Amino acid sequence: MECHRTVSLVEVVVVLLLLWPALSSAWAPVSRTITVDSKGRGDFRSIQSAVNLVPDGNREWVRIHVRAGRYREKVTIPKEKGYILLEGEGHSSTEIYFDDHAHGSTDRLMRRGADAMQTYETATFSVHANDFVARDIAFTNTHNSVNKSRVTQALAALVDGERIAFHRCAFSGFEDTLCDNTGRHYFRECVIKGGVDFIFGYARSIYDGCTLVSNIPRRYGRGRAGWVTAHAGQHAGDPGGFVFKGGELRGTGRQYLGRAWNKYATVVYYHVNMSSVVVPRGWAPWHAGNETNDALFAEVGCTGPGSDMARRVPWAKHLTEAEVEKFVDMSFMDDGWLSKQP
Repeated sequence: MECHRTVSLVEVVVVLLLLWPALSSAWAPVSRTITVDSKGRGDFRSIQSAVNLVPDGNREWVRIHVRAGRYREKVTIPKEKGYILLEGEGHSSTEIYFDDHAHGSTDRLMRRGADAMQTYETATFSVHANDFVARDIAFTNTHNSVNKSRVTQALAALVDGERIAFHRCAFSGFEDTLCDNTGRHYFRECVIKGGVDFIFGYARSIYDGCTLVSNIPRRYGRGRAGWVTAHAGQHAGDPGGFVFKGGELRGTGRQYLGRAWNKYATVVYYHVNMSSVVVPRGWAPWHAGNETNDALFAEVGCTGPGSDMARRVPWAKHLTEAEVEKFVDMSFMDDGWLSKQP
Protein backbone atom coordinates (compact mmCIF):
# COMPACT_ATOMS: atom_id res chain seq x y z
CA MET A 1 0.00 0.00 0.00
CA GLU A 2 1.44 3.36 -1.03
CA CYS A 3 1.37 6.41 1.22
CA HIS A 4 1.14 9.90 -0.25
CA ARG A 5 2.02 13.00 1.77
CA THR A 6 1.72 16.63 0.78
CA VAL A 7 5.01 18.54 1.07
CA SER A 8 4.55 21.75 3.01
CA LEU A 9 5.87 25.15 1.96
CA VAL A 10 8.04 25.20 5.08
CA GLU A 11 9.74 21.96 4.05
CA VAL A 12 10.43 23.34 0.57
CA VAL A 13 12.01 26.46 2.05
CA VAL A 14 14.18 24.35 4.39
CA VAL A 15 15.45 22.26 1.46
CA LEU A 16 16.27 25.37 -0.58
CA LEU A 17 18.16 26.88 2.33
CA LEU A 18 20.19 23.68 2.71
CA LEU A 19 21.00 23.71 -1.01
CA TRP A 20 21.79 27.43 -1.16
CA PRO A 21 25.61 27.10 -0.88
CA ALA A 22 25.64 24.77 -3.89
CA LEU A 23 23.17 26.88 -5.85
CA SER A 24 25.09 30.08 -5.19
CA SER A 25 28.28 28.61 -6.67
CA ALA A 26 26.59 27.53 -9.92
CA TRP A 27 27.84 28.64 -13.32
CA ALA A 28 27.28 32.29 -14.19
CA PRO A 29 24.14 33.15 -16.16
CA VAL A 30 24.21 34.58 -19.69
CA SER A 31 22.39 37.92 -20.02
CA ARG A 32 21.77 37.79 -23.77
CA THR A 33 22.62 35.84 -26.92
CA ILE A 34 23.74 37.30 -30.25
CA THR A 35 23.57 34.95 -33.23
CA VAL A 36 25.99 34.95 -36.16
CA ASP A 37 25.04 33.12 -39.34
CA SER A 38 27.03 33.34 -42.56
CA LYS A 39 23.81 32.75 -44.52
CA GLY A 40 22.10 35.77 -43.03
CA ARG A 41 19.70 33.94 -40.74
CA GLY A 42 21.03 35.46 -37.55
CA ASP A 43 21.67 38.89 -36.07
CA PHE A 44 24.92 39.30 -38.03
CA ARG A 45 26.82 37.64 -40.84
CA SER A 46 30.25 38.39 -39.34
CA ILE A 47 31.63 37.54 -35.91
CA GLN A 48 33.42 40.86 -35.50
CA SER A 49 30.12 42.71 -35.99
CA ALA A 50 28.66 40.76 -33.09
CA VAL A 51 31.68 41.52 -30.91
CA ASN A 52 31.38 45.23 -31.73
CA LEU A 53 27.81 45.21 -30.41
CA VAL A 54 28.99 44.30 -26.89
CA PRO A 55 29.33 47.59 -24.97
CA ASP A 56 32.69 48.73 -23.64
CA GLY A 57 32.96 48.07 -19.93
CA ASN A 58 30.54 45.14 -20.17
CA ARG A 59 30.12 43.24 -16.87
CA GLU A 60 27.43 40.69 -17.77
CA TRP A 61 28.12 37.54 -19.77
CA VAL A 62 27.07 37.85 -23.41
CA ARG A 63 26.90 34.76 -25.63
CA ILE A 64 27.89 35.09 -29.27
CA HIS A 65 26.56 31.93 -30.89
CA VAL A 66 28.21 31.23 -34.24
CA ARG A 67 26.31 28.81 -36.39
CA ALA A 68 28.07 26.14 -38.41
CA GLY A 69 30.10 27.46 -41.32
CA ARG A 70 33.48 28.85 -42.32
CA TYR A 71 34.04 32.53 -41.54
CA ARG A 72 36.94 34.23 -43.34
CA GLU A 73 37.77 37.17 -41.11
CA LYS A 74 40.16 38.42 -38.47
CA VAL A 75 38.36 38.68 -35.13
CA THR A 76 39.55 40.75 -32.16
CA ILE A 77 38.10 40.90 -28.66
CA PRO A 78 39.42 44.27 -27.39
CA LYS A 79 40.32 44.70 -23.74
CA GLU A 80 37.27 46.90 -23.13
CA LYS A 81 34.84 44.10 -24.01
CA GLY A 82 35.03 41.50 -21.25
CA TYR A 83 32.56 38.77 -20.32
CA ILE A 84 32.07 37.33 -23.80
CA LEU A 85 31.22 33.68 -24.41
CA LEU A 86 32.06 32.76 -28.02
CA GLU A 87 30.25 29.56 -28.92
CA GLY A 88 30.35 27.52 -32.10
CA GLU A 89 28.60 24.29 -33.07
CA GLY A 90 31.66 22.06 -32.89
CA HIS A 91 35.24 22.76 -33.97
CA SER A 92 34.79 20.54 -37.01
CA SER A 93 31.70 22.55 -38.05
CA THR A 94 32.39 26.17 -37.06
CA GLU A 95 35.69 27.76 -38.12
CA ILE A 96 37.23 31.24 -38.20
CA TYR A 97 40.09 31.37 -40.70
CA PHE A 98 42.46 33.85 -42.29
CA ASP A 99 45.90 33.81 -43.95
CA ASP A 100 47.87 36.75 -42.51
CA HIS A 101 51.60 36.27 -41.84
CA ALA A 102 54.72 38.05 -40.59
CA HIS A 103 57.44 39.46 -42.80
CA GLY A 104 61.06 38.94 -41.80
CA SER A 105 63.26 36.18 -40.41
CA THR A 106 61.79 34.02 -37.67
CA ASP A 107 64.84 34.40 -35.44
CA ARG A 108 64.79 38.20 -35.60
CA LEU A 109 61.07 38.35 -34.88
CA MET A 110 61.29 35.94 -31.95
CA ARG A 111 64.18 37.84 -30.37
CA ARG A 112 61.97 40.93 -30.36
CA GLY A 113 59.49 39.03 -28.18
CA ALA A 114 55.90 37.85 -28.44
CA ASP A 115 54.74 41.45 -28.60
CA ALA A 116 56.62 42.18 -31.82
CA MET A 117 54.02 43.95 -33.94
CA GLN A 118 54.52 41.83 -37.01
CA THR A 119 53.99 38.70 -34.95
CA TYR A 120 50.83 39.32 -32.99
CA GLU A 121 49.05 41.22 -35.73
CA THR A 122 49.02 38.07 -37.86
CA ALA A 123 46.53 36.30 -35.55
CA THR A 124 43.27 35.15 -37.06
CA PHE A 125 41.71 35.51 -33.60
CA SER A 126 42.92 37.77 -30.77
CA VAL A 127 41.53 38.21 -27.28
CA HIS A 128 42.88 41.07 -25.16
CA ALA A 129 39.99 41.26 -22.69
CA ASN A 130 39.81 39.64 -19.29
CA ASP A 131 37.05 37.11 -18.57
CA PHE A 132 36.50 35.36 -21.88
CA VAL A 133 35.28 31.87 -22.79
CA ALA A 134 35.26 30.03 -26.12
CA ARG A 135 33.58 26.69 -26.79
CA ASP A 136 33.28 24.35 -29.76
CA ILE A 137 34.91 26.53 -32.41
CA ALA A 138 38.05 26.39 -34.57
CA PHE A 139 40.68 29.10 -35.14
CA THR A 140 42.86 28.61 -38.22
CA ASN A 141 45.67 30.41 -39.99
CA THR A 142 45.91 28.98 -43.50
CA HIS A 143 49.08 30.80 -44.62
CA ASN A 144 51.53 27.88 -44.30
CA SER A 145 48.98 25.16 -44.98
CA VAL A 146 50.28 24.18 -48.42
CA ASN A 147 53.80 25.49 -49.10
CA LYS A 148 56.21 24.90 -46.20
CA SER A 149 59.44 25.60 -48.08
CA ARG A 150 59.53 29.24 -46.88
CA VAL A 151 57.34 29.37 -43.78
CA THR A 152 56.97 32.34 -41.49
CA GLN A 153 55.03 33.23 -38.36
CA ALA A 154 51.29 33.01 -38.89
CA LEU A 155 49.20 32.88 -35.72
CA ALA A 156 45.85 31.18 -35.44
CA ALA A 157 45.19 32.80 -32.07
CA LEU A 158 46.66 35.31 -29.62
CA VAL A 159 45.50 34.96 -26.00
CA ASP A 160 46.41 37.98 -23.94
CA GLY A 161 44.20 38.49 -20.89
CA GLU A 162 43.25 37.15 -17.47
CA ARG A 163 40.76 34.40 -16.65
CA ILE A 164 40.34 32.94 -20.13
CA ALA A 165 39.10 29.44 -20.95
CA PHE A 166 38.77 27.41 -24.15
CA HIS A 167 36.66 24.24 -24.21
CA ARG A 168 36.72 21.75 -27.10
CA CYS A 169 38.28 24.28 -29.48
CA ALA A 170 40.77 23.71 -32.30
CA PHE A 171 43.81 25.82 -33.18
CA SER A 172 45.45 25.11 -36.54
CA GLY A 173 48.56 26.59 -38.11
CA PHE A 174 52.17 25.67 -38.70
CA GLU A 175 54.62 28.20 -37.26
CA ASP A 176 53.45 29.86 -34.02
CA THR A 177 49.91 28.51 -34.07
CA LEU A 178 48.91 29.64 -30.57
CA CYS A 179 50.46 32.63 -28.82
CA ASP A 180 49.53 31.88 -25.21
CA ASN A 181 50.95 35.22 -24.30
CA THR A 182 50.12 36.52 -20.81
CA GLY A 183 47.61 35.77 -18.06
CA ARG A 184 45.99 32.69 -16.54
CA HIS A 185 44.34 30.38 -19.04
CA TYR A 186 42.62 26.99 -19.19
CA PHE A 187 42.35 24.79 -22.28
CA ARG A 188 40.12 21.72 -21.98
CA GLU A 189 39.91 18.98 -24.59
CA CYS A 190 41.29 21.24 -27.32
CA VAL A 191 43.18 20.22 -30.46
CA ILE A 192 46.31 22.24 -31.31
CA LYS A 193 48.06 21.61 -34.62
CA GLY A 194 51.41 23.01 -35.71
CA GLY A 195 55.02 22.36 -36.59
CA VAL A 196 57.32 25.05 -35.16
CA ASP A 197 56.86 26.62 -31.69
CA PHE A 198 53.18 26.00 -32.09
CA ILE A 199 52.43 26.95 -28.48
CA PHE A 200 54.48 29.91 -27.24
CA GLY A 201 54.35 32.82 -24.82
CA TYR A 202 54.63 33.83 -21.16
CA ALA A 203 51.27 32.62 -19.78
CA ARG A 204 50.35 30.40 -16.82
CA SER A 205 48.15 27.75 -18.42
CA ILE A 206 46.84 24.23 -17.97
CA TYR A 207 46.10 22.17 -21.08
CA ASP A 208 43.71 19.55 -19.74
CA GLY A 209 43.14 16.49 -21.90
CA CYS A 210 44.29 18.29 -25.04
CA THR A 211 45.54 16.71 -28.27
CA LEU A 212 48.76 18.14 -29.71
CA VAL A 213 49.27 17.31 -33.37
CA SER A 214 52.54 17.78 -35.27
CA ASN A 215 51.90 18.52 -38.94
CA ILE A 216 55.53 18.66 -40.07
CA PRO A 217 55.83 16.99 -43.49
CA ARG A 218 57.79 13.76 -43.49
CA ARG A 219 60.46 15.30 -45.74
CA TYR A 220 60.51 18.74 -44.12
CA GLY A 221 63.98 20.32 -44.16
CA ARG A 222 65.90 17.05 -44.54
CA GLY A 223 64.67 15.58 -41.30
CA ARG A 224 64.60 18.87 -39.38
CA ALA A 225 62.53 18.73 -36.19
CA GLY A 226 60.08 21.26 -34.81
CA TRP A 227 59.28 22.36 -31.25
CA VAL A 228 55.89 21.96 -29.60
CA THR A 229 56.47 24.78 -27.11
CA ALA A 230 58.55 27.91 -26.63
CA HIS A 231 57.85 29.30 -23.18
CA ALA A 232 59.46 32.30 -21.47
CA GLY A 233 59.36 33.38 -17.85
CA GLN A 234 59.48 37.02 -16.83
CA HIS A 235 62.01 36.47 -14.04
CA ALA A 236 63.26 33.93 -11.49
CA GLY A 237 60.36 32.50 -9.49
CA ASP A 238 57.80 33.60 -12.08
CA PRO A 239 54.60 31.53 -11.60
CA GLY A 240 54.04 31.10 -15.33
CA GLY A 241 54.35 27.92 -17.32
CA PHE A 242 52.63 25.55 -19.72
CA VAL A 243 51.26 22.41 -18.06
CA PHE A 244 49.97 19.56 -20.23
CA LYS A 245 47.79 17.31 -18.13
CA GLY A 246 46.65 14.10 -19.80
CA GLY A 247 45.88 14.07 -23.50
CA GLU A 248 48.29 13.07 -26.23
CA LEU A 249 51.05 14.21 -28.58
CA ARG A 250 51.02 12.67 -32.05
CA GLY A 251 51.29 13.47 -35.74
CA THR A 252 53.96 13.47 -38.45
CA GLY A 253 57.59 14.56 -38.61
CA ARG A 254 59.77 15.01 -35.52
CA GLN A 255 59.21 17.26 -32.51
CA TYR A 256 61.11 18.46 -29.47
CA LEU A 257 58.79 18.83 -26.49
CA GLY A 258 59.95 22.42 -26.20
CA ARG A 259 62.75 24.94 -26.36
CA ALA A 260 63.57 27.64 -23.86
CA TRP A 261 62.63 31.09 -25.11
CA ASN A 262 64.64 32.33 -22.15
CA LYS A 263 66.31 30.76 -19.12
CA TYR A 264 63.14 30.91 -16.99
CA ALA A 265 61.03 28.73 -19.29
CA THR A 266 58.66 26.28 -17.57
CA VAL A 267 56.91 23.38 -19.32
CA VAL A 268 55.52 20.23 -17.68
CA TYR A 269 54.03 17.15 -19.35
CA TYR A 270 52.01 15.04 -16.93
CA HIS A 271 50.51 11.66 -17.88
CA VAL A 272 50.58 12.55 -21.60
CA ASN A 273 50.61 9.79 -24.18
CA MET A 274 53.51 10.52 -26.55
CA SER A 275 53.96 8.92 -29.96
CA SER A 276 57.32 8.32 -31.64
CA VAL A 277 57.15 11.84 -33.10
CA VAL A 278 59.16 12.99 -30.04
CA VAL A 279 62.91 13.53 -30.55
CA PRO A 280 64.80 11.36 -27.98
CA ARG A 281 66.64 14.38 -26.48
CA GLY A 282 63.26 15.90 -25.74
CA TRP A 283 64.26 19.51 -25.10
CA ALA A 284 66.41 22.27 -26.64
CA PRO A 285 68.04 25.24 -24.83
CA TRP A 286 67.57 27.85 -27.60
CA HIS A 287 67.88 31.38 -26.09
CA ALA A 288 68.71 29.99 -22.64
CA GLY A 289 72.05 28.94 -24.13
CA ASN A 290 74.22 27.49 -21.40
CA GLU A 291 72.00 28.92 -18.65
CA THR A 292 69.65 25.97 -18.40
CA ASN A 293 69.69 25.50 -14.61
CA ASP A 294 66.72 27.83 -14.15
CA ALA A 295 64.65 26.32 -16.96
CA LEU A 296 62.10 23.81 -15.68
CA PHE A 297 61.34 21.22 -18.33
CA ALA A 298 59.82 18.06 -16.87
CA GLU A 299 57.86 14.92 -17.70
CA VAL A 300 56.04 12.86 -15.10
CA GLY A 301 54.09 9.65 -15.65
CA CYS A 302 53.95 9.93 -19.44
CA THR A 303 53.31 6.92 -21.66
CA GLY A 304 53.85 5.80 -25.24
CA PRO A 305 56.98 5.30 -27.38
CA GLY A 306 57.93 8.98 -27.21
CA SER A 307 58.00 9.04 -23.40
CA ASP A 308 61.26 7.11 -23.04
CA MET A 309 63.53 9.47 -21.06
CA ALA A 310 66.73 7.46 -21.38
CA ARG A 311 68.28 9.90 -23.88
CA ARG A 312 66.80 13.17 -22.62
CA VAL A 313 69.02 16.24 -22.16
CA PRO A 314 70.83 16.04 -18.78
CA TRP A 315 69.35 19.34 -17.58
CA ALA A 316 65.73 18.17 -17.81
CA LYS A 317 64.16 18.12 -14.34
CA HIS A 318 63.02 14.89 -12.68
CA LEU A 319 60.04 15.72 -10.50
CA THR A 320 58.30 13.32 -8.15
CA GLU A 321 54.51 13.05 -8.04
CA ALA A 322 54.58 15.21 -4.91
CA GLU A 323 56.76 17.87 -6.57
CA VAL A 324 54.64 18.03 -9.72
CA GLU A 325 51.41 18.45 -7.75
CA LYS A 326 51.73 22.25 -7.58
CA PHE A 327 51.74 22.37 -11.37
CA VAL A 328 48.94 19.92 -12.17
CA ASP A 329 46.56 21.05 -9.43
CA MET A 330 43.98 23.50 -10.74
CA SER A 331 45.16 26.08 -8.22
CA PHE A 332 48.20 26.53 -10.49
CA MET A 333 46.09 28.96 -12.51
CA ASP A 334 42.62 28.94 -10.92
CA ASP A 335 41.70 30.71 -7.68
CA GLY A 336 37.98 30.22 -8.27
CA TRP A 337 37.46 32.15 -11.49
CA LEU A 338 36.57 29.09 -13.58
CA SER A 339 33.44 28.40 -11.51
CA LYS A 340 32.26 31.98 -12.14
CA GLN A 341 32.13 31.51 -15.92
CA PRO A 342 29.04 30.46 -17.88
